[in-house]
Amino acid sequence: MFLYKKVNRIKANLILPLLLFSLLNSISQNKMFDSLWNVYQNKSLADTCRLKAINTMAWRYRHIKPDTAIILAQQELLFAQQCKQKKYEGQAHNTIGVGFMTKGVWDKALQFYSKALLIFEEINYLKGIGNCYNNIAFNYQNQRNYTKAQEYNLKALKIREQTKDKLDIATSYLNIGNTFHNQANYVKAKESKVKALRIFEEVGDMVNISACCTAIGDDCFNQAQYPKALEYYLRALKLNQVNEDKLRQAISNVDIGHVYQGLAHNTKALEHYLNALKIYGEINNKEGLGNCYADIGLNYSYQSNYPKALEYHNKALNIYEETKNRDGIAMSFNNLGLISWNQNNYSTALEYYLKAKKIYLTLGNKIGEGTIYVNLGELYNKIGNYKLAIQFSDTALKITREIGDKESELLAYKNIAIAASHTGKYKEAFNNYVTYKQIEDSIHNEYNSNLLGDIKTNSEIEKREVELHLKSEAQQAIALEEKKRHQFIIISVAAVLILVLVFVVFLFNRFKVTQRQKNIIQKQKVIVEQQKHIVEEKQREIVDSITYAKRLQQAILPSKEELNKHFSEMFLLYKPKDIVAGDFYWMEHLDHTTYIAAADSTGHGVPGAMVSVVCSNALNRAVKEFGLRETGKILDKTRELVLETFAKSGDEIKDGMDISILAINKESNQVSWSGANNPLWYISNDRLLEVKPDKQAIGKTDNPQPYRTHKIDLKKNDIYYLMTDGYPDQFGGPKGKKFKYKQLEEHLSANYHLPLANQKINLEHAFNDWIGGLEQVDDVTIIGIKI
Repeated sequence: MFLYKKVNRIKANLILPLLLFSLLNSISQNKMFDSLWNVYQNKSLADTCRLKAINTMAWRYRHIKPDTAIILAQQELLFAQQCKQKKYEGQAHNTIGVGFMTKGVWDKALQFYSKALLIFEEINYLKGIGNCYNNIAFNYQNQRNYTKAQEYNLKALKIREQTKDKLDIATSYLNIGNTFHNQANYVKAKESKVKALRIFEEVGDMVNISACCTAIGDDCFNQAQYPKALEYYLRALKLNQVNEDKLRQAISNVDIGHVYQGLAHNTKALEHYLNALKIYGEINNKEGLGNCYADIGLNYSYQSNYPKALEYHNKALNIYEETKNRDGIAMSFNNLGLISWNQNNYSTALEYYLKAKKIYLTLGNKIGEGTIYVNLGELYNKIGNYKLAIQFSDTALKITREIGDKESELLAYKNIAIAASHTGKYKEAFNNYVTYKQIEDSIHNEYNSNLLGDIKTNSEIEKREVELHLKSEAQQAIALEEKKRHQFIIISVAAVLILVLVFVVFLFNRFKVTQRQKNIIQKQKVIVEQQKHIVEEKQREIVDSITYAKRLQQAILPSKEELNKHFSEMFLLYKPKDIVAGDFYWMEHLDHTTYIAAADSTGHGVPGAMVSVVCSNALNRAVKEFGLRETGKILDKTRELVLETFAKSGDEIKDGMDISILAINKESNQVSWSGANNPLWYISNDRLLEVKPDKQAIGKTDNPQPYRTHKIDLKKNDIYYLMTDGYPDQFGGPKGKKFKYKQLEEHLSANYHLPLANQKINLEHAFNDWIGGLEQVDDVTIIGIKI
């Protein structure tokens, strides 16, 4: 083993000069580097002069040609060791570390930074120590170990405050802010970056002022403080135009476009994206062009202009494939999948999502993996493959928890809740929905907390600005007073002392008032916390009771297996507004006849569920106990039984239900139907026909009349639709209006030729699109049966 090391060391020493010689052609093309190389080779010059020359060359190549930088720094290291120049020996180790960090070899980079740090600590070279801590922080930042990165950022700041180097101090504040940004602590991030901005303004560093404005704008944007973000981005754009920095101008235009996108000003956003696109084209920046095409594609998606969105996402994909940007390729596949989703082309969407997943897995991009698994879970829910929906959503949960992506974790729980509810796992569905709501509330609370912190930070900033302003005025006053007589100076000083004393007394009084207020608030907080625990406990008991009530209500509903046993092709769209519902569906098979009904009890939630139990029981008694078979007479008896049940309370109860009941006898090839307020729609000979109901509810009503029984000849391929009023009465759409029966009729007429399973999917999709961000107003029930 020792021999192996020795041989390799000799080989390295022989090869190194040859490698250095091969670099001379590229180096000599630049006069400055050629001059530095000549200085280094001139042995008549002082060793420190030669070391400084090669150190400068290695440092300048660290990012653009890391391998060249490493080779030059290794030569510097050998020379420094020969000359016993510890400072340059440490700087060589530091440069090699930066070279490996640029190449993404994190362990090697950390190894050389540690060597440099030991040397700088040995000679007490504070600037070098600060730079090492700074580079170690970057190394951890690149590995997304933000806790370690912040630890070394703070160490760097502490050292740099000792050296009093303003640019280094400002850089550390900016780095601390960037780390907080990566941890999604945008309030703290902004606070640090504002400190950096003040120092850069003080020393007049225009480039870093622009960078700080952009960084602060990013923090404001992530807190949805769009006006403030716009202010900083516009300031950065102006500075970049003054500096004639084309690349930064393009970046600023993109940032401004993102703000307008956040404000839903699609036209303004598109204008700035196109400005950026033009600049990236002028400077031939492929990466920028790809990102711009992607942003424009998203912009058109938000406008529901999917052909245009498709065009620009494909342009982005072509650029990313040309530049071999695999992250960009995966992002484009995901975006194309979303467009296919919005166009109801689920098979194409699935194809794109799976392509994106494959790339993200290869790259180890956890954020991308989490996003794509969430999208796959949602897609499989939409097409009814609930097993795969749960499988992909579970995987999404593991990843999003690992990386702390709360937004994606939230959506994963929602997907699992939806899939579980469709597979009859109501307890699992409920638990996941509760977790979904808890995370949603925590995100909302975190946002509010950050907002309050930002307000506090802004207050401190304004306070500091006032202090600086007052300090400036005081200095001017002193300069003027120096020109006056000694007597006026004494009087002025005395007046200032009196004012200071008054101000101190005022501050002391304010402090006492604040302390009293703090004590009162603390006591109130304890009371509120106690009340909160009581309310939470009561709420938990209520939710548990309602969940148990749902199980009881579920027991009165016919099972999926029972429905499928009597109907070869059918669908059931059943969407309760709350945990329990006033809507219910009912079925019985007696004497070669199958009876099925969709009913809407008075109210929804717990009261509606209780009424539904009474009404369902009355239907069962009418056909089983009283042996009624004609649908009109069944409803007459049901009304009688419901009124009889409510009459026992002694109070006048007007609750009841609207119902549509259908009887199908395949032996006699006849269908009978009766309805209380709810109609029957059916498709026959490619036409949608309607049988109007009796305009009286099952319950207490003035001048009650017998319910009519309508007879219809049974024909093959006819489709019958039973429904309640929840679907057409739902508010939504662009103007927040009701869906209405007319639009539902048009929807069914356009989709009746599809299999019933697909009809259900399209009904659900149309309902979800219509409701948007609004609340569901009533229980929804639609039953479709094909003969």
